[in-house]
Amino acid sequence: MIRSSIETLLDRWANIHPLLRLLILAVGVAALGLITAKPAYQAFKAWRMERNLMAARKAVDEVRMDEARDLSLTVMRAGDPRIEAFQILEKATAALRDPRHSDIARGLMSHPQSTDRDRLTGFRGIAPDVPLGLLGQAWTTLPEERQHDPRFATVFADRLIAAQRLSEAASVLLAVPEAERTSAVQTRLIRTLVNSGKPKGYAEAQRLIAAQMPADPVHSDEWLDLLEDIPAPSLQADLLDKVRKVLEHPVGDGDSRMALMLARMDYAAESSRSAAVLEETIGRWRERDPNALADFLWHLELYQRLLDTFPVESLEPHPELFPRILGAMERIGAWERVVPLLDAHGQQLPKFEELGHRALVAANSADANSRATAWAAAMDEAAASPLPTAYLTLHRLASDAVGMSDEAEQAMVAAIRLGRGPLPLYADLKPLLNSLARQGRDKTLLEICASYLAFEPGNPVLLTQFAYLASLNNVVDSKTLLKAMKALASGFPKELTIQCVLATIYLCDGQAKMAAEILDPLELDPTQLAPGYRAAYLATQVLNHRIAKDDPRIIDFPWKSLLPSERKKFNELIRDAKP
Repeated sequence: MIRSSIETLLDRWANIHPLLRLLILAVGVAALGLITAKPAYQAFKAWRMERNLMAARKAVDEVRMDEARDLSLTVMRAGDPRIEAFQILEKATAALRDPRHSDIARGLMSHPQSTDRDRLTGFRGIAPDVPLGLLGQAWTTLPEERQHDPRFATVFADRLIAAQRLSEAASVLLAVPEAERTSAVQTRLIRTLVNSGKPKGYAEAQRLIAAQMPADPVHSDEWLDLLEDIPAPSLQADLLDKVRKVLEHPVGDGDSRMALMLARMDYAAESSRSAAVLEETIGRWRERDPNALADFLWHLELYQRLLDTFPVESLEPHPELFPRILGAMERIGAWERVVPLLDAHGQQLPKFEELGHRALVAANSADANSRATAWAAAMDEAAASPLPTAYLTLHRLASDAVGMSDEAEQAMVAAIRLGRGPLPLYADLKPLLNSLARQGRDKTLLEICASYLAFEPGNPVLLTQFAYLASLNNVVDSKTLLKAMKALASGFPKELTIQCVLATIYLCDGQAKMAAEILDPLELDPTQLAPGYRAAYLATQVLNHRIAKDDPRIIDFPWKSLLPSERKKFNELIRDAKP
């Protein structure tokens, strides 16, 4: 029977057209190849990925970080989900200062296989280089026990302190259980007092430093960092007696830092001997440790003495003195000496930063054209720089200079448009936003709001301002804005700004009656409203036929006080209102 069946099949096969038989054979062979080749390919792919990971590990061990980065990227792009590729890539991009490092660090934090160690590494990786709003988001995603971990808390607190968010930093640190508060936590708590810039803060910081200063001077660096940031006139000898005893320990006798801190305390405490203390200190350390002495003079704000002690010729044997010498020249306004210094040693700085310092020189000259040209060159170089902090560095330089507020604003706006680097919180942009509003730059304001929504999506103030500007400029569908703002308004029923913005969006959507329903229960006094909201209120009254277009309140309204988009939109609404 089997033989008969085989013969029947062969007869039928013979009767099939040769082309069809060829096609069937081809399909069969392809199917067989697919069945056998797919597992083989997967095995080959896994072997190749493992080989790449092994090579990446070896590259890390041999400090060939560019090769480690490329190999780990190859593994990740092939779809391999193993966390080891993220770990290697994070380490390599950090070593190479690769602009992608913060993105990789965030990926390491959120990887499903990440451990607490990975999350800490990732959090440390993103902390210095991402907008503070994004760092805050990452912080809120951490488990509560990690938020109470001193290792995580100190990383977040450092960034908050740098941004002068001192109360928030203190809250983060105080949330660490008292039994687990390491010296790192304690020094950050003291740092919040030091950074307050207040006499009471300085005094309390000195009490805490004296109480917690380790008896072994070898482990006193972090405490000395705090003391160095307290202005010398605010140092109090009676509070620092224990500190002095530690610094006078025989182990520290030849240590420049400890000796210079003692000299700093003597300089502040003994006004009659201050000049002698200064001369003794300079004579002792000028040759033995010029860098430490330069820092000592810098913290005492003795900029001219620093330049007298270390003339430009000192840079030949000690090029690391360049930042202090450059800073001292700028602090005392010795601009004629800055250009030759930059010509000789400016290559130590990134090109955009060197050009930024040259722009400071130009800004202090009488030539307005050279100032604009020099600043434009610095901004162009910052645009080409791979460093995420380029624009922010220029912003800092311009902010610290006298009369360069316009340049500082330009650099900050460029940094926000780029969306990279340690940008401040939206709330800290208020001076910039107010300045842009006075200039009538509503398009720039809208750009800033749109950029910051990616960093602070839960910020109600930001969402409200974005919705307002977006509705006036017709860049987002009104229905979308209404959905977001109605949800927000229900959560803040008594917040006048939110209710006025919701009413404005209803006006822009052609729903004047709904705008009136929002505003009427508020029983507003229009004369007490900000100009934009007052214009929205008046437009609502006109569109609901409560007042005429030629009402004195409309005619006499200070339309020039509005942003261009406000002026255009509310004038259009009132002009097009039906009689």
